[in-house]
Amino acid sequence: MTKHHQRYVAFLLIPWVADTADIKHIPLQPKSIKRAQRQLFYSSLLNTRKLNVQKKQLFQAHALLSMRESESRTLTHIVSMTDNSVIIANALGYIEWVNEAFVRRSGYLPEEVMGRYLGDLMDGDEDTAEQIKRQLQLKQSYHAELLRTAKDGTSYWVDLDIEPLFDANGQVFNYIAVARDITERKTAQETSSRLHGIMQSTFELSPDGFVTFNKKGVLSSFNPAFLNMTGLQPEQLYAIPQDEFVRLLKSLCQDDETSAAQRLPDAVVLRMTKPKLTVIKHSVREAQDSDDRFVGTIHYFRDITQESELHRMKGEFLSMAAHELRTPMSSIHGFTELLLKREFNADQQKDMLATVHRQSVRLTKLINDLLDLAKIEARKGMSFDIRPYRLTDIVDTALKEFLVSGEGRAISFNFNNHALKVSADFDKLIQALVNVLSNAHKYSDPGTEIRLHIHEQQQYQHTYVGIAVEDHGIGMSKEHMDHLFERFYRADTSGSIPGTGLGLCLVKEIMEIHGGWVDVSSVYGEGSVVTLWLKKLKD
Repeated sequence: MTKHHQRYVAFLLIPWVADTADIKHIPLQPKSIKRAQRQLFYSSLLNTRKLNVQKKQLFQAHALLSMRESESRTLTHIVSMTDNSVIIANALGYIEWVNEAFVRRSGYLPEEVMGRYLGDLMDGDEDTAEQIKRQLQLKQSYHAELLRTAKDGTSYWVDLDIEPLFDANGQVFNYIAVARDITERKTAQETSSRLHGIMQSTFELSPDGFVTFNKKGVLSSFNPAFLNMTGLQPEQLYAIPQDEFVRLLKSLCQDDETSAAQRLPDAVVLRMTKPKLTVIKHSVREAQDSDDRFVGTIHYFRDITQESELHRMKGEFLSMAAHELRTPMSSIHGFTELLLKREFNADQQKDMLATVHRQSVRLTKLINDLLDLAKIEARKGMSFDIRPYRLTDIVDTALKEFLVSGEGRAISFNFNNHALKVSADFDKLIQALVNVLSNAHKYSDPGTEIRLHIHEQQQYQHTYVGIAVEDHGIGMSKEHMDHLFERFYRADTSGSIPGTGLGLCLVKEIMEIHGGWVDVSSVYGEGSVVTLWLKKLKD
């Protein structure tokens, strides 16, 4: 084989030579090849091996690049499909890319936001933009809830996260911002917060008491009205279990179990003695959430002391009214029946007719007093014509009317200030004053003196005039004074002193409509002083 053929075969074999050590086994190398040619051959062989390694590396790099391009396309597809706005900024914080969700929500096209600073795009105030800029400069993440404005002017809330992306050397090469639309959640939170505020205000301002327990049966809240009802202190209620709370309530009630609680179909009536005598209606309800899951227990307390007292007074009123009406009616019915069925002489007939007349007058007065009281309390059916009058004219007229009905008993009165005036309904004020004079006459001996005098006092930044009627009669005890203005109540229980027990009730109502009041002071066995107070008119 010629030298030319040997070199050609060696050249063709070079690409398949894996190791330079194998070259020496090629039989085609003649020993006569010059050293320079051998060195050239070895150099070509090494370059070819390096070329193969580079081809392999290039193939691997191409495969890696293809894989990353595939991953990039996949991530881009995922990002484009998400409902969250995604923004990518460069290392300086300027926007390079936005996804379709950002365009849909904000209304801005990509070309309208490219190159803008990330902090400025968030539509926050200057402090927010400065804070984002500071975080980017520090290469740190940022999170906040921001109110954004879309291109069409509508506002929406986003939950924003900005994260830096670092390379292998720890340098930031990009920032990625993800903005989640939380408008519905914020609206729900605002609605919930507003409703919670309304409910909390209602809870705090309610005149009824509320106590709530969580689902574990531990007390979680109470309102001021409950504390006012029971006199309990907050530290006594803190996180106590429900059974201990019930025992605490029982300790405030009457010792007598039969009167301590009255059971109703949906509640219990508690009669508490501490901190004061109070009647409370206690109801218990279980609370559920929107999914009908048990979340706790609510105890509701309503003060029905006044309602209970009115119910008692109503019963007593009906009983007393029936009794007071039945007594004169029985007399009238009995004597008229006797006159119809039996014969009596003229004197007996006159005496019986006098009794019938006296009882009919008593019955008429009782009915009139009841009607007047009902009309005055209802503030209708009896209009008050209030005008300025001289006080001396009112008193003189009342004394004259009293003399006609008071068996001619004189009243000591000495007052000559004719310039003093008050605003009053002339007839109703005279009715009140005559009632007071009549009581003084009935409850004092004929030989004792009844005095009427006028005095003034300053109260509530006004000057008030008092018409005082003083007697030296039987007087009243403290027990009598406690029931003084109750209907049909009478200090004399013997029945020897005539009356309906409605006089002072009428007086009290008349004076209150005039913007005044009634003062009563009395010493049992010595007498009483009843004063009617009216606002004085300025001169």
